[in-house]
Order: sequence, then C-alpha cells, then structure tokens
Amino acid sequence: METRLIDELMAIPADATTATIQGVEMQIISTEQADKMLDADSSGENTHECILKNGRFLFESDNGKLTTLYKVQN
Repeated sequence: METRLIDELMAIPADATTATIQGVEMQIISTEQADKMLDADSSGENTHECILKNGRFLFESDNGKLTTLYKVQN
C-alpha cells in the first residue's frame, strides 16, 4: 500500500535539513520565499502548504505525483 504524503511528511524529524520523499529531495527555503510562492499562486492550484508539528512544508505536484518539496526554515 502506498504511503500517504502527509504520513511521510510527519515522519521527517523537526530538525532535518535533508530528506527525500517519493524520490523528491526536500529543499530548505525561508519564510519570505514561502510567502512569495503562496502569494504568486493565489488560487492554490500549484503550490500547497502543510503545517505540521515538525515543520511547515510547501509542495507542488503534477497529476497527483510529488514534483517539488520545500521545508520552511524559521
């Protein structure tokens, strides 16, 4: 059974600076960069945000397949 993305994100340690999820390497970005990305995609069709206890993540997908993953550094 395929692991859900949310479960994989929750498994990333809060202090992690590297991780690979579904074959995609996580990149670290600033809060400012994250906010700009979200503002640029005001419809929320391309960039998605997920705030979990282990961090704030942004990701993009294509046809349900993860293409980019960002962790927002405080």
